[in-house]
Amino acid sequence: MALTFKPAVYDGMTFYELPRPITAMRVQDAWDFEQFKVPLANGDFVVGHSRQGVDIAIEGQVGTQAGDLKISEADMFQELEDLRAALDVTSSGDEYEFFLYHDIATAKYRKLKSCSTIRFDFDLSNKALFTYSVAIHAEDPTIYTTAPGA
Repeated sequence: MALTFKPAVYDGMTFYELPRPITAMRVQDAWDFEQFKVPLANGDFVVGHSRQGVDIAIEGQVGTQAGDLKISEADMFQELEDLRAALDVTSSGDEYEFFLYHDIATAKYRKLKSCSTIRFDFDLSNKALFTYSVAIHAEDPTIYTTAPGA
């Protein structure tokens, strides 16, 4: 089986899949550098490239979670509370792994380590389908292929 898009948070003990559907996911890489300009010379000089951490922006709806339908307001609200708890980081010891893709059967994964939540918003105004958005920062820019916790 091939890699499957299943964004999830792993905190060292619990593997929590984000509620679906996910309507948008953006992964943003950035680099630091110094830029120097010499007066009266065309162009400039760029030195010292180094990669920053990675920012991930996710927008989703609470229709299902790990394949289970969440159709009542109470079920959707409980799922938002569970997501909020999974994303909670109060110290560096609470950082988590964020999985983009995984396939447990073949042990294929794509994840980021040392992740923390920057922002979590949810909208309760549509009682038929709650929506949420999450901003996550991964200190380590490497995309790992290792299993949870490795």
